[in-house]
Amino acid sequence: MFKFALLLFLVATLARSSTAATVVSCLEDHGLEVEDSQSPNWMDATTPFNTRFRYIPAAIVYPKKTSDVSEAVLCAVKYGLHVSALSGGHSYSASGYGSRNGTLVVNLRNMGRISPHSSSDNNFVIQSGIRLGDMASELYSEYNRSMAHGTCPWVGLGGHAGFGGWGLASRNWGLVIDQVIAAELVQADGTVVNVSATERPELYWAIRGASASYGIVTQYTMKTQEAPVNVTRFAYNFAFNFTADDRAPERFAEILSAYQNWSFTAPKEIGIVANVWQLGQDLELGGIYMGSRTDFDPIAASLLNATGEPSQRYVQERSWIEALEEVNGVTKLSTEGIPEPRDTFHAKSLVVSMENPLAPDSFSKLAKNFTTSIPSNFSWFIQFELWGGHNSHISSIPADATAYPHRNHHWTVQFYGRTNGSWFPQYTEFVDGLADTLAQGKELGAYANYLDPYLQGWKKKYYDRNYARLEEIRKKTDPSGVFLKSQNIGAAD
Repeated sequence: MFKFALLLFLVATLARSSTAATVVSCLEDHGLEVEDSQSPNWMDATTPFNTRFRYIPAAIVYPKKTSDVSEAVLCAVKYGLHVSALSGGHSYSASGYGSRNGTLVVNLRNMGRISPHSSSDNNFVIQSGIRLGDMASELYSEYNRSMAHGTCPWVGLGGHAGFGGWGLASRNWGLVIDQVIAAELVQADGTVVNVSATERPELYWAIRGASASYGIVTQYTMKTQEAPVNVTRFAYNFAFNFTADDRAPERFAEILSAYQNWSFTAPKEIGIVANVWQLGQDLELGGIYMGSRTDFDPIAASLLNATGEPSQRYVQERSWIEALEEVNGVTKLSTEGIPEPRDTFHAKSLVVSMENPLAPDSFSKLAKNFTTSIPSNFSWFIQFELWGGHNSHISSIPADATAYPHRNHHWTVQFYGRTNGSWFPQYTEFVDGLADTLAQGKELGAYANYLDPYLQGWKKKYYDRNYARLEEIRKKTDPSGVFLKSQNIGAAD
């Protein structure tokens, strides 16, 4: 029996190796740059951002233009391989590598150009392989333009835009998907199509929240804004000692409740996050205000009147690009020449609606977890990101206007635990426990850009009532499941 099982394993392994070699030959016949397991850089090329996960592709192809992407998809289809696009590679679950072994990975690192759409508007054509830091730098330095997008410079536009794309300017200008006017998409049969409100509107709807299930977006046409002249960067820090102060959980809850209540009517020009740092010892209310300090000061006063005085405060006027750099804690946003960052972590998210905010006792119960003994090489943080409020651009859009459904939500809460050593199950349990304590049994949504590969009921939590429509579109555009992978539309729940 053992010999028979071993024989089956060897046959399967040889078959996979043969398929990989064949698809590599197909790609090379079309003049494409490709790496496989024989390439000297293979180990680095296949190591994802989150080192907890590792999937071994059949090959990685590096297209330079849209027709290259089309040829790569056709080669994969010819030899029965799944296809997955990789732009920045910062998926929390290494989803860009296909969520399985043997996928053809289409790495878009050579497709990161920006160009004006026309001389008559302020829209830009931006290829999806660009990283957010490089995009922000070039838009600002070359054109004095800006967009709302995420804060990490290393995140690729393709994945970020694919599932929503939140940043500190999003309450003013919208999610990244709200700034997409049109896109170029390579489909499962290799055809290249343009999608917009007037051209293939069903696909235009679907890619704004679930793009990875419908093909590979090679470029977007995006709205941009004139870069703000003045941006006020701020941070207010509240210190706690949960081991020595019995009232610390109550005070922690009072501040977060005050922040929650204040933020319902916060002006759209403010982007703010409550960060729980230092294992709960530091609660920071920080972000940007898109305007002068003179205009910001009375807004800050109303916030601090609600929360009470912080232990420390920082308020400075900055240029647009300086504010982005400060938020990221870097001296420049460009990623050129900088080694790829990696981490070992587990993350979860909760989407909290404006109609059903969190109760004060959920915050105090959360704080009681902060004294749990954990190993010295494990750390964590929590972020309470303000997305909604009655003045938010995000909230002004109907839930069924794009594939991304959570338009009435107020906060996205991210829980993130990391280690600089080996990962153990109790780390996952600790992070999950933080989320469960805060949710208190409520059925809350989740944000697909903070992908949790273990999330139960992800179809509803990520896509809510939009999932059924997304599945119908996928059946028409990718009936064979060329782009199918874990937590893509059509995958098992």
